[in-house]
Amino acid sequence: MSEPKYEFTSARLGYREPVMDDAHWVHTMQQDPEWIRFIGNRGVHSISDAKRYIELIQDHKKRWGYGLWVAQCQRTAEPVGICGLLTRQVFRCPDLGFALRGEYRRLGYGTEAGEAVVQRAAGHYHFDFVTGMAHKHNVRCRQLLTRLGFRQQGKIFIQGMERQQLYWRTLDPTAKRSGCR
Repeated sequence: MSEPKYEFTSARLGYREPVMDDAHWVHTMQQDPEWIRFIGNRGVHSISDAKRYIELIQDHKKRWGYGLWVAQCQRTAEPVGICGLLTRQVFRCPDLGFALRGEYRRLGYGTEAGEAVVQRAAGHYHFDFVTGMAHKHNVRCRQLLTRLGFRQQGKIFIQGMERQQLYWRTLDPTAKRSGCR
C-alpha cells in the first residue's frame, strides 16, 4: 500500500479527500445513533448509498474548491472521521462540519481536526469568518465549537434540518499560521 497523500496535516492527523474505498466506514459511521440524532439521516443505508454520499462530497469540492476531508491517523492510516468546510449558501463563508467515529471521540481528535480546518479556511482559502452549527442537545459539539473560538450567535433554520444553534468565528486571513497547536 502506498503512502497516503494528504492535502494538509496536523499533529496526529492527515486530511485527504474521501475515496470509494471509504464507503464501509462511512456507512457504519452514519448508522451511529449520535450521527442520526444530531446530524440526521442522510439516506445512507447501504454501501452503495455510502458511495453516493462520497460522490456528493467530491462534487462539493469540485464546485467550491473545498469540502469535507477524511481525518486520518498518520501513524496507523485509520480514518477517525470527517471534518471540513461546507457551503450552505446561507452566508458568504463556509460552515465547519465534523463527525468522528465512535471509538475516536473524547480523544482530542475533534479539537485537532476542527482547528486544522479553521486554520486552513483562513490561511489557504482566505475566509474572514467561518460558521458552525450544532443541534441544541449536542452538548459536546457545542463545547467543541466554543473551545475552537466560535461564539454562539443565535439559532438558524435550514430546510430539511432541525433548528440548529448558530456559531461564528472571525478569522484573520492575512495572519501567518504555523499549523496546529
